[in-house]
Amino acid sequence: MKAETAGTAGRIILNLLGRTWRVSRYRPSTGIWSKTALYALWHNAQLPLIYTHRKMNIRLLISRSSDGELVSEMCERMGFQTVRGSSSKGGTSAARELVNLLAGGSSVAITPDGPRGPANMVKKGISLIPRRANIPVIPYGVSAFPTIRLKSWDRFMIPLPFARLVISEGKPVMPRHCNRETLTAAIKAESSRAALGASPMASLMISVIKATARILTPLTELVLLFRSKAERKERKGFVPVSSTRPVWLHGSSLGELKGLLPIIESIRAGGSHVFVTCSTVAAREFITVEDLNGAFQPLDTPGAVSRFLDRLQPSALILTETEFWPVLLHETVSRGITAGMVNARLSRKSVRGYGLIKPLFSKTLSCFRGILTRSQEDTDRFRELNVKTEPAGDGKTAVKPVKPDPAWKAKIAAGTGGILVAGSTRKGEEATILEIAGRTGLTPVLVPRHENRIGEVVQTAINAGFKPDLWTDDPIGSSCLIVNVKGVLASLYGLADIAFVGGTLVPLGGHNILEPLAHGIPVIVGPHYHHFTDVVKQAAQHDICRVFADSEEGTGAVEYLLSQERELHPESTVLQMGRDAFLSKLKTLLQKMEINNEI
Repeated sequence: MKAETAGTAGRIILNLLGRTWRVSRYRPSTGIWSKTALYALWHNAQLPLIYTHRKMNIRLLISRSSDGELVSEMCERMGFQTVRGSSSKGGTSAARELVNLLAGGSSVAITPDGPRGPANMVKKGISLIPRRANIPVIPYGVSAFPTIRLKSWDRFMIPLPFARLVISEGKPVMPRHCNRETLTAAIKAESSRAALGASPMASLMISVIKATARILTPLTELVLLFRSKAERKERKGFVPVSSTRPVWLHGSSLGELKGLLPIIESIRAGGSHVFVTCSTVAAREFITVEDLNGAFQPLDTPGAVSRFLDRLQPSALILTETEFWPVLLHETVSRGITAGMVNARLSRKSVRGYGLIKPLFSKTLSCFRGILTRSQEDTDRFRELNVKTEPAGDGKTAVKPVKPDPAWKAKIAAGTGGILVAGSTRKGEEATILEIAGRTGLTPVLVPRHENRIGEVVQTAINAGFKPDLWTDDPIGSSCLIVNVKGVLASLYGLADIAFVGGTLVPLGGHNILEPLAHGIPVIVGPHYHHFTDVVKQAAQHDICRVFADSEEGTGAVEYLLSQERELHPESTVLQMGRDAFLSKLKTLLQKMEINNEI
């Protein structure tokens, strides 16, 4: 009698409260799943969904506890049918009944972290239900503002009167992909998507950013007048209309795109289509050379981003490194497009910058199914912004090196010490490298990061007592070669006896040392290598990398590394460990994103 009275009272109160809520529903970009399904939501989100999904002929799994008795009575009065059982009481029989109900055409809703937690974590065995019934799971997320959270294990949610209630429905998790990790990631992503929509501060910030972008649109149009017609078109979001719903991958520069190649290969092997975007001219040329479907990244304005997404209709998005564009990311996750990130990194300066928009930044990235960082330091920085990530190493460990063209060797005269290839050098670094080359008898091959510095680098070499030649002049046996073309550095490292990686003698954080290591070439770097701390430390431990601060230390580092006896592939230990770790984490991420793959 007590349960019946409580159930009736609960129904009346919930109906009165629910009528005041302002409800917004986010649905997947693939459309609504209208057939039989297993709906999955966290235990703390039950109350608002009991109101919004009443009288929809959905069966609910409710525990056999005394509290469950009260909830069951109220739910039955709200138009639901209940199945009693939980992981602690009647779990096996309840699971069997759910499988039979689903197989018979009934839709069922469960809270896979209930009835006692741990919160927001799918329990063992839950994923067997959709697999045995061969029924998809629809992940749900719910958030509200303002709301109160009870001091219970699950922080149970009770939206206040006149609250804005956001319900996020994710795309179906198919039975063959359903496991504990995938389902947990899917429900967490939808919960974050709902939280993003319900947050007043995040909404205010994205509104200000979009308004600013609209105001600046005429200026961006003016800048585009100086670009090619093809680039102008792509930057405005005019990409070919797609019917294949490709996986969209984005990397800003040429180096970032090369780091995506193993992922592209994996996705293609699984039978999915890919579409690649970039920000630089060199990267766009690479997309064409590699025969990839792709374009320039759309401008981060509401019009360009919406046009791009409307035409491409991507099934998923994979970002790399530091590509955080607020309008693009907000629009992507708001549409329910599955998102993930690899090779993610954050500098200390970036943490301070993104901290200014922390409510928007953290809630947007929390909608991702997974974020793989390059190092533990990067993971720690993301966590400062309340974004959960996982260290996985650098994806470039999985990139197969391209051997140098045999004809290139004729361009360079190996000095008494061999050849030193200095890649991606910055202003102020060439003079030190040339001094080291002079002291050690190495022939310097300089590859400046920016082509507009070629004249300056030539003069620096002359001042250092060298007679420099330019790559495009096709020299024979040059004693100092300056490379003034793009796209050859990664292979050129293969001709070196030792390499220097730039951006490390100046406080920029450095470029990736994996490219020379992939060829088995030892590396020297300056003290500013914080973008690649883990890789540099591991390589140093295996005696294939040395850090130096000036020309004297650099000379000693070169002499030490060249004096070491090595096997044919001295980089194998470092790269193989990194490659195996990255590919394992990548496989899990692609499963969470429900992307078919073979690794």
